[in-house]
Amino acid sequence: MPGERITNKSETTTEKFIWLKATYHFHVFHYRMPETAAIAAVTSFVPSPLTVKMAMIASFLQLGDINGAEIIAKNMHKIEVKIVPPKAALSFKAFLRYRSPPAVESEEKGLDETGSYYPSRPHMREYAIFQDSLEIYVKLPVDIADYGKRALKNIRYLGAKDSVVTCFELREEDNPPHDSQCVSKLDYGNPGIVVLLADFKQSIQIQNLEKLIPGKREEEMYERSPYTIPGNVITKGRTRVFITRL
Repeated sequence: MPGERITNKSETTTEKFIWLKATYHFHVFHYRMPETAAIAAVTSFVPSPLTVKMAMIASFLQLGDINGAEIIAKNMHKIEVKIVPPKAALSFKAFLRYRSPPAVESEEKGLDETGSYYPSRPHMREYAIFQDSLEIYVKLPVDIADYGKRALKNIRYLGAKDSVVTCFELREEDNPPHDSQCVSKLDYGNPGIVVLLADFKQSIQIQNLEKLIPGKREEEMYERSPYTIPGNVITKGRTRVFITRL
């Protein structure tokens, strides 16, 4: 029975945990690494653990289920995320223009070079196309497993809002992958490419959803750390090819 599984023998309480595996298909993927310039964002080829956790909360909010969002948020310090990168991925750069409506529309501002009264801001983003799916493993308390399943099944995007996903598979998992197969905190004994990702601090317990609203987030809730992705990157001009280490 799922409730009989204890995945970490070092737990000081009798609380039981379960691993869930969710498999996602992307059309294109983009996630901007923390502390990097938005105007020339480079993809990390994987989302951060923080992105996955926030996406679980957002999936309930998008369904109009505030209670589900609060349950996931209040258990966030107990949730662990493992990310298995795709076997291969190809990146490409896209030039984008963002339109910013002025505070007061006025013809006195004049037209820009595209014939618009709205000022435009050029951006360069790097997207990735995955060869196959992205696998995400989530460990969480057994008593909120059903909430975890619903959250993972209904995630709409991972990374930027144009990183739309479809959950192809969701199941309970007895044996999560070894850390050498996953995105992990930088360890000089594990070869791979190094990226900067984010996560909640383990000491943080979220009691109020308002703490997660953009503009009200407290920096001390998060940590930004170098992570290793098990693979190599080959660069050809402006294109990068990621290949998983076998």
